[in-house]
Amino acid sequence: MALVERGSAVEALVGHLAECALGGARVVAVAGGPASGKSCLLDLFADRVADSGALLLTASGSRGEREIPFGALRQLAAGLPPAEGDFVDRVIAAARERSVVLAVDDVQHLDADTLGLLARVRAEAVGLPVLLVVTDWEPLSGPLTAHADHRLRLGLLTETGVAELLRAELDDDTAAAAYHRITGGNPLLLHALIADNRSDPAAAEPGLAFRQAVVACLHRWEPRLLAVARALAVLETWSSPAALAELTDQTEAVAARLTGVLTSAGVLVGWRLRHEAIRDAVLGGLTPTESARLHLRAARVLHQRRARPVDVARLVVASGEVDDQVLDEWVVDVLRAAALDAIATDRGEFAVRCLELVLPMTTGRVRAQTAADLAGAVWRHNPADLLCLSEVDPVTALRFTLWHNDPERPTEDAGLALANEWIRGCRLPTRVSTSWERASAALMPGLTRGALGEVIANAEQVLHGCPLGDRTVEVLAAAVTGLMLADRVDLAERWCVKLTAAAEQRRATTWLALLGAVTAEVELRQGAVRSAYATAQRSLDLLPARSWGVLIGLPLATMIAADTAMGITDSPALREVVPDNMGDTLIGARYLRARGHHYLASERVLAAIADFQACGRVVTAAGADLPGLVPWRTDLAEAHLRFGRRRAAMHLARGQSELPAAAAQHTRARTVRVFALAGHQPIRLLQEVTESFRACGDRYSAAVAMAELSAAIAARGDTARARRVAKSAADEATACGVGGLLDRVPTRRGDPNDHTATTLSDAEHRVANLAALGHTNREIAHKLFITISTVEQHLTKIYRKLGVRRRADLHAGLAVHSGRVADLGRSPVR
Repeated sequence: MALVERGSAVEALVGHLAECALGGARVVAVAGGPASGKSCLLDLFADRVADSGALLLTASGSRGEREIPFGALRQLAAGLPPAEGDFVDRVIAAARERSVVLAVDDVQHLDADTLGLLARVRAEAVGLPVLLVVTDWEPLSGPLTAHADHRLRLGLLTETGVAELLRAELDDDTAAAAYHRITGGNPLLLHALIADNRSDPAAAEPGLAFRQAVVACLHRWEPRLLAVARALAVLETWSSPAALAELTDQTEAVAARLTGVLTSAGVLVGWRLRHEAIRDAVLGGLTPTESARLHLRAARVLHQRRARPVDVARLVVASGEVDDQVLDEWVVDVLRAAALDAIATDRGEFAVRCLELVLPMTTGRVRAQTAADLAGAVWRHNPADLLCLSEVDPVTALRFTLWHNDPERPTEDAGLALANEWIRGCRLPTRVSTSWERASAALMPGLTRGALGEVIANAEQVLHGCPLGDRTVEVLAAAVTGLMLADRVDLAERWCVKLTAAAEQRRATTWLALLGAVTAEVELRQGAVRSAYATAQRSLDLLPARSWGVLIGLPLATMIAADTAMGITDSPALREVVPDNMGDTLIGARYLRARGHHYLASERVLAAIADFQACGRVVTAAGADLPGLVPWRTDLAEAHLRFGRRRAAMHLARGQSELPAAAAQHTRARTVRVFALAGHQPIRLLQEVTESFRACGDRYSAAVAMAELSAAIAARGDTARARRVAKSAADEATACGVGGLLDRVPTRRGDPNDHTATTLSDAEHRVANLAALGHTNREIAHKLFITISTVEQHLTKIYRKLGVRRRADLHAGLAVHSGRVADLGRSPVR
């Protein structure tokens, strides 16, 4: 083992040996804290004594032999040559022939009889070369060491010494500061930490060897030292001699002395244990019952000393239980006060633990309020955990039912009633009193009337006046959505950043999840496709699916739409399980719309039509037919154009354009785009659409419109200009994180002069009708007097033109082709 910062001590002892040889007995006491290297020093000195030719007698004190008379004397006498007389006479006789060194380790544990003989040796060896070297606890207090002729003190290793040892042991001293910070320079702890990190010296990570060394270090001293260390571990900053004395049943003087020992061992800095690993080590040996008892006793001590409720509660919570011995009224008061402080300072998990402990100890109004506080704290971090609570207050229970689309019921909470309007499309009966509540209540009616200026003003009033909290986060999210629908996506983005930062500071997981979903939707409206997907994925990951309820449709809709934009034809988000009752909510309509467009991009036109129709039914039934939120008419019109049904598409687009709620520029651009794709002045209108989307900040929609404009220009024969526009479209899409846009935009969608791509020939129509009726290919061939091969060729073209993939879909496909599907040509709401 390398000798570090102990060489001078060894040389000092060798010097005392040389002086003794000249004829002068003396006692040298070596002091130091636990595991400071006193025993190692004696071993090194013993090697030098052996080299000098002096007689070496050694012994080590033991706590177990302290009460055994002359227990250590046998060790010392074993090295004496045979002679007449008792031990002292024999030592004196040996000293007349050569120098004698008596090296005794842990002299504080020697029995009284052996100590008496050593005192006689010192007294009777005057003028003889006798050197008595003993190691003792610090401070020196024994009868032999208190009056020693010379004293040596071994301190902790410096950072320089630690670096020297690391170079010797690991050939790497880059982490010397960390090793010194963790061990305090205690040699035993340092060697243990080195052993834990031989494979990766730079890690400096305390492991099993380090924890074992901490316990061994403290066990070497008296038993009360470990008890004091454990008390310090739980009291932390509230430690003091008086508190330690009360907790460990010691006097203040003993407590103060033992904290000094811990400081000399390097494990204590001020009143705190040096490192968390040391704390874990000293508490690790306790049984669960012992640990609980220690923490509860410490809590009582702190309460009696008027400590802050949060500090007292921390100990009660750490105990994991409250037994009858501490079931006093002060426990209830402390836990409730600490929980309210934790809620106010956004330490939700601690608040939940306090309230869980105190709830069974309360009754009446206090119990009702405690249950409400507990439910609110749980909701903020994981709504699904409400299902594990025995009691939930009415407001939180209503919020849970709102997120899970359970039957509506009246509420006195205005925030929930207003949020319900944006989730389910109807407002719960309630009273509004504050200005922000009135402004929030006016958002949906303002959008319905197309009063965008009012919507913007009211949304900002909500965002400025409504504090972010458990009962208002949905209202604030709705206000941000209102700004987006009113073409102020720039303001929506700004408020998303501000609200998210506040939620992060408050460490409110549920808020972050909902605000993240809204932020992703805003990013998608801006055309930041990849960013929107990533934001939606992060928000989705914050909560388990059962916590989201029907609101899971928000992030999933964004992810599906982003995948569609990026050309992914099988979005993983579609495989996520959603609640069965999500479909009849506005959230569900947004999800269905995203899924419909995904189907449309995958040429599953009939499935897309079914989803768009469902969107129309949901928003109509909810009384929230907002084209800015769910433009189902233009979506359905686009699907019609896939079948060449130009007249039906334009009818739907006109129906949307006549709605007051379609006043937003972004919504108007969607409507005009349908007219353009249907072949009505496509170049002029697509130019207008492109500029409108740009003005709204929607770069991706602008890129799509430019790609379609390029196709329209190319159809007129201006290929040079078409190429320039196509390049601009591709560049814009790339900036949005989307590649391959030009490959996915149909070049002649809805061209009134091109019927061949979607119109069935007479022969194909006959084959399709028979196949839809269930006839086999052989039966069709027999009825129409054609070959089976011809039937198969016709069916291949029929599937492509009708946008179906299997025989079972032919009936619906023919109905769409002939305009007979559920009044597709009429708008359900005018």
